[in-house]
Amino acid sequence: MKAVARCRTLMICISGIAPCCPLSRRTAPCQPPHVSQPTLRLGARRNRETPVQFRHRSNRTLPPMQKLLAPHESQLVGIWPSRVRNAASGRSLDAERGVLLVPSIRTHEESPALSLPFVRVPARRDLGLPPLVVLAGGPGAPAIGAFETSMFEHVERLSDICDVVTFDQRGCQGALPNLDSPYRPQYDLSEVLTRDTALAAQRDHAGRLAAYWRERGVEVDAFNTVESAHDVDDLRKALGAETINLHGASYGSHLGLAVLRLHGERVGKAILCIVEGPDDTHKLPANTDGHFRHIAEVARGSASLDGACPDLNGELRAVLEDYDADPPLVQMAGVEERVPLGRFAVQTILGGALGSTRAIRGLPAFARQLTRRDTSTLSRRFGRWLGQAPHGMMLAMDCASGATAQRLADIESQRTGALLDDTFNLPFPFVGDVMGITDLGDAFRAPVKSATPTLFCCGTLDGRTPISNAVAAREGFSDSRLIVVEGASHEVPSVLIEPHLSFLRGEDVGDMRLQIPFEFDPL
Repeated sequence: MKAVARCRTLMICISGIAPCCPLSRRTAPCQPPHVSQPTLRLGARRNRETPVQFRHRSNRTLPPMQKLLAPHESQLVGIWPSRVRNAASGRSLDAERGVLLVPSIRTHEESPALSLPFVRVPARRDLGLPPLVVLAGGPGAPAIGAFETSMFEHVERLSDICDVVTFDQRGCQGALPNLDSPYRPQYDLSEVLTRDTALAAQRDHAGRLAAYWRERGVEVDAFNTVESAHDVDDLRKALGAETINLHGASYGSHLGLAVLRLHGERVGKAILCIVEGPDDTHKLPANTDGHFRHIAEVARGSASLDGACPDLNGELRAVLEDYDADPPLVQMAGVEERVPLGRFAVQTILGGALGSTRAIRGLPAFARQLTRRDTSTLSRRFGRWLGQAPHGMMLAMDCASGATAQRLADIESQRTGALLDDTFNLPFPFVGDVMGITDLGDAFRAPVKSATPTLFCCGTLDGRTPISNAVAAREGFSDSRLIVVEGASHEVPSVLIEPHLSFLRGEDVGDMRLQIPFEFDPL
């Protein structure tokens, strides 16, 4: 009987959608008047020859992806009991998984529904706290997958005091549609690949990718941070929560700031890590140069290098000049002829040291390899880069977020003489036109002003979202605190878990500096 009772709570609708189900033991079911009653339960019989279809209000039959929703309409398909498992540790957590339908373009009278999967890990202790909604970065990183891998320890600890929830954002892996790319950029490797020739191939790829999805009925202009911020509030409604707390890192902080701007009255507290402000999507070459100078200073005094790297920044600049003047011919996997690798190839791979702790640790050894014209590591990494296909969701989101005219002018003026030029930004801001993406405008990029208690966190070795981003974003917050982690790159290290718990419990958390170990790989 208990199994039957549980089964009755898991409903799938064929001509309609299941009503919002309570996802919290402390909240009542959310039953919006526009949500229809289910017509089929799990285990019920139906003709297997009859395809499952939705019907529009005019009774015109539409394929499932094209179910139309009004601007303020979202529908919970159902919830299922589940587990969140961490293969590395063998540990797992009780969870519930659900699917939420949201309108693709809320400025339209009706628009096709998008399907967003979500997972909730329930609190093991009832402290009366709002659910914590975790916003993944990228944009396009698989949020639910991260709960079982990189974020598992955080989720395990945080769920001791509150429900911890995440969802796969519109357009990314796990959501429907998933704007994956069937193509890869076609680079001409018969000559040295440069910034401009690489960008031309990336523009061609972006245009083809947008056309591919539009031919299949998907409007790529629907994938932007404003719509995603509204998705977060629709998830809040599906959770049956009056308010939520936010946890966003990298692009997740960019999205979190948009949620605070548009739905701040529904957010109790916010934790924003490795901060990407509203006008920080496209990075400044001056910040990147500052990052590499800082790494060089750390390398100069590193015990593991023992004085063997007195001028890492100068060494990297010398390598770039050498490879620009005389590109080595390299044998690459899958390519018959040897490929010349010049300045752009080196700059592209050095870009990994903007945020990857592993790449930063290995940077002195990599520079020494390149100085000897040993291209084994360079060819392997650049070969992987050539094989990547930029994801449509990432392209659309970052195109829409864009940059102010002043930001673009600063990037252009700082390119000259910069270590990496603007290679770390490519293909932005140069593909929005070929994709047909609408820029969200300078109002979206204006600083966020908020009274929501917010904890900002950043790392001293982060070249993608430098400390200055968090400092600037914080200026608009009347109740904020900042934690700087010495030795942290573009990551949310576990040393932050305890301050996050204290902050969510309402304890006094002030500005502080923490430290985690960091050492370079020996030469």
